[in-house]
Amino acid sequence: MRKPLLLLLCILAFSIADAQKTEKYYDYRWKACAPREARFYSITTKTDSGWLRRDYYIREQKLQMTGLYKDDSCTIKNGGFAFYYPSGALQSAGRYTDQKKQGLWIQLRENQQLWDSTVYNYGQPIGTSLKWHSNGLLSDSAVYRPDGSGSLVSWFDNAHTAATGNYTAGTKQNGEWRYYHRNGQVSAVETYKNGRLVNKKYYTEEGVPVADTTAREKAASFPGGPEAWKQYLSGKLKFPREYKIENGDAAIVVVDFAVTENGDITDVATSSSFHPAFDRIAEDVIRRSPKWVPAFDRHNRNIKARRRQPLVFKQTKQ
Repeated sequence: MRKPLLLLLCILAFSIADAQKTEKYYDYRWKACAPREARFYSITTKTDSGWLRRDYYIREQKLQMTGLYKDDSCTIKNGGFAFYYPSGALQSAGRYTDQKKQGLWIQLRENQQLWDSTVYNYGQPIGTSLKWHSNGLLSDSAVYRPDGSGSLVSWFDNAHTAATGNYTAGTKQNGEWRYYHRNGQVSAVETYKNGRLVNKKYYTEEGVPVADTTAREKAASFPGGPEAWKQYLSGKLKFPREYKIENGDAAIVVVDFAVTENGDITDVATSSSFHPAFDRIAEDVIRRSPKWVPAFDRHNRNIKARRRQPLVFKQTKQ
């Protein structure tokens, strides 16, 4: 299980042997750990422009991130950054100035479909910002002026409008904002004054006014709660018999997924891999999950929500 790490270190040794450098190892949670437990390897080298940090996926022997910092502890981002998927495909790229995003930033899905395109001025979006759903339809279109004022329109992935409204200076909601259910019906009409909510009206998916306008936000949840979710995972997750872990008794795969407005599971992808065989099993278990209770936001509607789930494969003694 350690061959990828050894090979990666050998490749890097020639280019960094004479440079001032710091090496670190991280587990699947990005917590510092011993080399034998590592999923990620990080090396920081001193350059004329600052401290260049490169993070690698150990098993895939590929870059996870490269970026320039002002300090050797890598706390102040200051320069170009690029992030990558385990496959090597670009995930996002742009620049920071003193820890604030500056200029054009793009984010892509693993198939290299554009996900987000936004220009920043010292951390504040400016101009036209666009985002897309995984099916290619536009999800957000916002226009920001230099003072932060502007407007926003967003859509569900079925092309129905999700929200409309305007911002005043400082990117504060102002005036009437309308929010919609996925079926196209209005869910809430809210009035803001310089970022302060002064009035709101709620409606059901059938267009009937709701008397109780108390915010009832809740995260997406598995029927029966966390314990039921743990039982589902433990009952479905099977250790592949043809594999054996030599330096431990468990394997951990981290899977990202989304719960739609209807409670369905979608956008399943491994974010921290252990081995392709384990990754496939973990993703399949998530995909086959029963429907969830969707997330509910403060605008009186179900919304799509992203989740991250570590899955533990326990190896039984032979």
